Amino acid sequence: MKSKKKFYKQLVTIAVPITIQSMISSSVNMADVFMIGKLGATKLAALGLANQIMFLMALLLYGINSGSAVFMSQFWGKKDKKSLYKVLGIALIGSIFVGAIFFAGGQFTPKFLIKIYSPDIEVINLGASYLKIVSWSYIITAISMVYGIQLRSVGILKLGVYTSVISLIVNVFFNYILIFGKLGFPELGIEGAAIATLIARIIEMTIIVGLVYKKKYPLACKIKEMVKIDRDFLKKFVLTTSPVVANEMLWALGMTGYAMVYARMSTESVAVINIVDSIARILFTGFFGIASAAAVMIGHKIGEKEEEEAIKYGYLLGKISVYIGIVTGVIMVIIVKPLLSFYNLEVEVYDLVVKTMYVLAVLTPFKSFTATTVVGILRAGGDVKYCLVLDITALWLVGIPLVIYGGLTLGLPIYIVYGLAGSEEVIKFIFSVRRVVSKKWITNLVENM
Repeated sequence: MKSKKKFYKQLVTIAVPITIQSMISSSVNMADVFMIGKLGATKLAALGLANQIMFLMALLLYGINSGSAVFMSQFWGKKDKKSLYKVLGIALIGSIFVGAIFFAGGQFTPKFLIKIYSPDIEVINLGASYLKIVSWSYIITAISMVYGIQLRSVGILKLGVYTSVISLIVNVFFNYILIFGKLGFPELGIEGAAIATLIARIIEMTIIVGLVYKKKYPLACKIKEMVKIDRDFLKKFVLTTSPVVANEMLWALGMTGYAMVYARMSTESVAVINIVDSIARILFTGFFGIASAAAVMIGHKIGEKEEEEAIKYGYLLGKISVYIGIVTGVIMVIIVKPLLSFYNLEVEVYDLVVKTMYVLAVLTPFKSFTATTVVGILRAGGDVKYCLVLDITALWLVGIPLVIYGGLTLGLPIYIVYGLAGSEEVIKFIFSVRRVVSKKWITNLVENM
């Protein structure tokens, strides 16, 4: 490696703002869970299952945009602005289309969507009322996600942090006054949380898109520059990104499978997973920042035709991710009980959350490494087909069968079933290490574009 000092400086410059942004974004979800949790396990379960629809959409959007970011970062390394605009245009069209489909589902079949996860009538009705309101934010969220992810690829990082801070403040404020009926507003409960989310998303999108054009950031371009896409460009783009989108789609369906099993185990199990996930999202932001930085740094090196340097970056980033995972797991064990004291939980739910968090702490180093390699290193290197096969094989041939057998056939407690779900991460860890060491993952996608 030419300069470790330069490497670490670049890593910190990219990873820290992304980590802060992710932490703030995850805090929005945690605020919802914390406030709705005070209204009882049933409402908390309804919120969690309704947000599964948003989670599915977010994964598909992430597939489109992380696939696009592979090109975006390599084109940025190549200093090819015209191609940046084409990538942005394709990402926007695809993301808005996905947002529109989920919006239609939330508006016209909300009860059907919640019923997929849970047979509990009260949960279905509460979840549907939340979904009908929050689905108005889906297209808006899609646009924000496009700009948020693609701006990272060209080194614009602080804007995402600022918009996330504002979104968090707006969301928490309106959550408080609309869920509990403060400052003269009616007490709307779970519907108040949906309205607060919608308001926050509108403000977030307005700020991020407005500032891109006001500050003339690299992605500020005319619509005609976005849609001026030739056939060969589109063909190569689709061939490269379609495995990423397929990966996220099949992974999303797998996460839906997990959620369906948890919901059929008990309403309490759904509440436990909802709390665990809301805490984990905040704690996982460190290695998400490393994974995102890996994608940008390696993509830039490949675009600059410095493949050997990119390989060295991959090795070092993989090691760092394991250390981050170990530290995160230790923190998780230390803070879980003090943190849960702020929740209004029944004794049984409290005990299950603690045990599930301990299981997650053990799995965290594996999760950290696989997130960094699959989402960051390998995808940035253009090795998208290997990522697809690895992710989906581990999920559908290991994780899902074990969870169904453990949760529905054996009737094991939720923390053990959650551990069975995590077995896929161990499988991915083993094969990810082998792939990174093999050096077969480097591909310059933009050299002849």
